[in-house]
Amino acid sequence: MPKVKEDVTRIFFATDVHGSEITFRKFTNAAKFYRADVVVLGGDVTGKTVVPIAKQADGTYTSLFLNQQHNAKNENELKDLIKKIENSGSYWSTMDQQEAEALKKSPEKVDELFRRLMRERLVRWVQLAEERLKGTNTICYITGGNDDSQEIIDEIKDTKYVKNPDGKSIQITRLNEMASLGWSNPTPWHTPRECTEEELNNKIEKMMGQIKDMSNAVFNFHVPPVDGVLDSAPKLDESVYPPKPITSGGQFVFFGAGSKSVRFAIEKYQPLLGLHGHIHESRGTEVHGKTLCLNPGSDYSEGILRGVVVELSDKKVIQYQLTSG
Repeated sequence: MPKVKEDVTRIFFATDVHGSEITFRKFTNAAKFYRADVVVLGGDVTGKTVVPIAKQADGTYTSLFLNQQHNAKNENELKDLIKKIENSGSYWSTMDQQEAEALKKSPEKVDELFRRLMRERLVRWVQLAEERLKGTNTICYITGGNDDSQEIIDEIKDTKYVKNPDGKSIQITRLNEMASLGWSNPTPWHTPRECTEEELNNKIEKMMGQIKDMSNAVFNFHVPPVDGVLDSAPKLDESVYPPKPITSGGQFVFFGAGSKSVRFAIEKYQPLLGLHGHIHESRGTEVHGKTLCLNPGSDYSEGILRGVVVELSDKKVIQYQLTSG
């Protein structure tokens, strides 16, 4: 009697691109490169800063970027500067010197500009992913993270190939459901989407009743479980702002920055797979009972896409591989 072919799904997961143009473009190419059935971008998709580029009277451009003064003498040099800014994850806007000076004095105008540029880039990214996946059987899921404001994440509208599963449990393959949550426990940075552990637990529990088969479920939770290898981060002194790393004997002091609620949910429900991010430097894997948890890490500022390819079949992880490129 011939052996029945195993139903296998290949997932590519990456996270924490923080607005980096080159890193996101690599992500959209990953479906074809890794022959993925499903691609997931797990949160913190927007950038953190706006870089004004001031046009001078002589036709040149100046900009303060990464604490260095940059000068562009012509349009080609301006394109190179813009590319560097975009690939680092920052946003940019050209203006005259007078407008640049006025912007410095108005936090409200900076915030308005910042939100507009975040929205525009994210909408363009969704369109890019849609174009690159057109004609394939691959679906791209993009969720927000704690650094992403809710109003910006709501701009990720479902299309044929791109879906926003944030805060929901949905069927992503014939066998697998995925619960996605971009919120985190409190951080020293007071980011837009963080909350108490109790509130986080309530958000998780609301999704659990929607899952029919926990043994095939995927938890796409931005924050990793606390006190493991996936959440080790430098402890920060929050008495100053911005917070500074605490050192002892010339070495950083590390602690578990993950979530108690996430760990509790994983240990309680035992899903097949946990996909996490949030802590960029804690790239790795760990197991909680029957659940394999992964954090591919992030090196977005260098234009490097860190990810993980996972193959799933009925109630088991066949194999996984951390990737970088």
